[in-house]
Formats: sequence, C-alpha cells, structure tokens
Amino acid sequence: LVEPEVERTHLAEAVRLMTELTGEAPLGWYAGRDSPQTRRLVVEHGGFLYDSDSYADDLPYWTAVDGTDHLVVPYTLDTNDMRFAIPGGFGSGDEFFTHLRDAFDVLYAEGAAGSPKMLSIGLHCRLVGRPARVAALERFLDHVQAHEKVWITRRIDIARHWIAHFPPG
Repeated sequence: LVEPEVERTHLAEAVRLMTELTGEAPLGWYAGRDSPQTRRLVVEHGGFLYDSDSYADDLPYWTAVDGTDHLVVPYTLDTNDMRFAIPGGFGSGDEFFTHLRDAFDVLYAEGAAGSPKMLSIGLHCRLVGRPARVAALERFLDHVQAHEKVWITRRIDIARHWIAHFPPG
C-alpha cells in the first residue's frame, strides 16, 4: 500500500504515458492491484468513463465516490488467460475453450430467462497469443457467434452503452 499522494502521482504519470504513446487519453482504468483509495483517485483525476477494479458482479454498476456517480465495469480472474500462467490453471487450449464455453452457455441461458449478463474475458497477448491458445479462442468465438443476441465488444463500448441506457439514479 502506498500513500495516496504517491498513487496519485503514479496514476497521472500512467495517463500521461498512455496519452503520449497513443495520442488519446485512456477512458477506462484497471490497476489490478488497487488500494482503498484507487477509485477515489481515479474519479478525482477525471476523464475516465469507468474503472474495472472490481470482481464483484456480472454486470456494470454505479457507485458513489465522494458524491459523484462512477461506473464500474467488472473484470474477472475466472475467464482469464492469466490462468495459463499460474499453478493449477489452464493446462491446454482445450481446457481454456471448455471453461469459456461453459461460462458463456450458463450466462446465455440466464440471459434468455430474462436476466441480462456480461461475460468478461481477460486476454493478454503474451499468453493467448500462442498458437494452440489462439486456436481455442477462435473455437470459442465461433461458438459465441452461432448464438443470437450476442454482442462481442470492448469495455469502453460496454461503458458507453451502460451510461446511455442505464444512467445513475
């Protein structure tokens, strides 16, 4: 845990670097190792539409931060290729595919029953970018695209959709 002023400086420097490298300021934030003050500092910094430093839900949600409504688009460690890099995690592309497919199928059935769902999948090029893992991801995408009323998109698009259709209050 670092002091709030140190974390504030790190956040500002990260935003500066991302803006310099991409030509655009980031609109979402994910630290992955957040502190009790991270969300407050993200809101204080401004410019972010959402953060993803939560594993608490299957859907985006609004939270109050110092009197400001702030959107959280949850992340996941469950359906995440990082499980290739940890003991007891995915041992093969087939395990990855099966896990993603089963998660999708359960959430799709729940959605069909009237409860909207979001399946977040964490992907890292150094992990999923291996040939057998890419093949598993392609099989999974084929499976998903064979279903109706499915939207494969980026987190920023989910945030914009949520803001437009499910505003706070």
